[in-house]
Amino acid sequence: MKNIIYLSVLFFAVVSCKKEYDTPPLNTPALGGAVTIDSLRQLYQANGPMSFSGDVDLYGIVTMDENDGNIYKSVYIQDHTSAINVRLKTGGGVYVGDSIRIALKGCYLNQYSGVMQLDSVDADWHIVKQSSDNTFLPELTTIDQVTTLKESELVQFDNVQFVQWQINETYADKPNLLSKDVLLEDMNGNTVVIRTSGYASFADQPLAQGSGSIVCIVGHFNGELQLLIRSYAEINMNGARFTGLALNKDFNDDQVTSGGWTEYQVIPSIAVWETSSAGGAPNPYVQISNYNGVNNVSDNWLISPSVDLSGSSSPRFSFDNAYNYTGAALEIYISSNYVSGDPNGATWTNLTGFANWSGGSWNWANSGEIDISSFNLANVHVAFRYQGSASDGRTWEIDNILIKG
Repeated sequence: MKNIIYLSVLFFAVVSCKKEYDTPPLNTPALGGAVTIDSLRQLYQANGPMSFSGDVDLYGIVTMDENDGNIYKSVYIQDHTSAINVRLKTGGGVYVGDSIRIALKGCYLNQYSGVMQLDSVDADWHIVKQSSDNTFLPELTTIDQVTTLKESELVQFDNVQFVQWQINETYADKPNLLSKDVLLEDMNGNTVVIRTSGYASFADQPLAQGSGSIVCIVGHFNGELQLLIRSYAEINMNGARFTGLALNKDFNDDQVTSGGWTEYQVIPSIAVWETSSAGGAPNPYVQISNYNGVNNVSDNWLISPSVDLSGSSSPRFSFDNAYNYTGAALEIYISSNYVSGDPNGATWTNLTGFANWSGGSWNWANSGEIDISSFNLANVHVAFRYQGSASDGRTWEIDNILIKG
C-alpha cells in the first residue's frame, strides 16, 4: 500500500512540474496608411532612393514567384495601378495568387539597372498574407505595344513564336548556369528579347518549335526590354509556324561576327568592320572607315550567314545606314551560291540601287524594304561591300539588318 501511495505522489509531482509551452505570437506589423504601387513610382521619381520609417502598407497580388527558378529571392506583385519587383531577404513562402500586405517600415525603394524595386523585404516580418489562390489575369498585348512603361507587369502574347535561327537552342545555358537571350517574334516581324536564368528549372529545355501564346513579366535592362517567363507551363506554342524573320542582326551584343557573320578583305587594309556607340547611340552599331591619318585603298565585305528562304513567299531585306565624309558609296549584294571565303568566287546581284541611303553628316536613314522574292531559295547570303581609295573614303555605319519572310 505504501508503494502505491508513493508512485501516485511521484506521478502527481512529475505531471505538476511539466512545463506548459505557449504558442509564440505571430509577427504582425502594425497597420499603417495604404499606398499604391503607382504612388511609390511617383515618390521615387520625386525623391530618388529612399527608406521607409513610418507605418505605411502596400497591398498587391503576387504575379510571379521563385517556383520555376527563373528569379531568386524575389517576387513580382501587381495592384490596380502598376507592378513592382519585391526583393526578399530570404526566398520562399510567397506564391503566385497570394494577396499580401507589405509593411514598408524598414524597406527600401531603389533601382537595379533602371528597374524600380522594393528592397530588403523580410517575408516573415514585413509580409502578411491576406488570402491565397487569387486569380490575376495577364494583360493581352502585342510586341509592338510593350514598352518600359509596363515595367514588372504581367502580360500575355498570342500568335508569337521564337525566331527560326534559334529554335534548335535551349532557353538558357544550364550546364554553365548562364542566362541567355532568345528572340520572340510576331507575324509583323516585331521582336522582343526573352531572358532566362541558367538556374531556371527549364533552362535546358529546347525552345518551343511552333507558334502560340506565352505569359511573361515585363522587364528591362537600362531601358532595353527583357521579358521573363513566369512559368514553363505557360509556354503554349504548339501551332503551325508562320513565316517570320529569317535574319536579324542588330549588333547589340557588341560583336561584328556573332550569329555566323563573316568579314572578308579582298584588299587587306586598316579598314575593318567594328562596333561603335559613338554619337550617344543607345546600342552599338557597326562601322567601317579607311582613314587612319591617311586614306587607304580598301575593299572589304561584311557577309551574312546562309539564310533559308525556300519557305518564304515574299522576303524583304532592310537595314539602317548613316555616313560622313566623301568617297565611294556603300554597296549591297545578294547571292544564292556563295559558300565561304573570297566573295569573288560566287555570283552576286547588286541591290544598291533599290535602297534608300543616308544623306550624310551622320544622319541615319532606313533602306526601306527591298524585295528579294526572286531569291526564295535555301542558301541565300546578303553582303555589304565597302571600298575606299588612297585619296578619299566615307565612314559608313550600319545597324538593324533584317530579312522578313
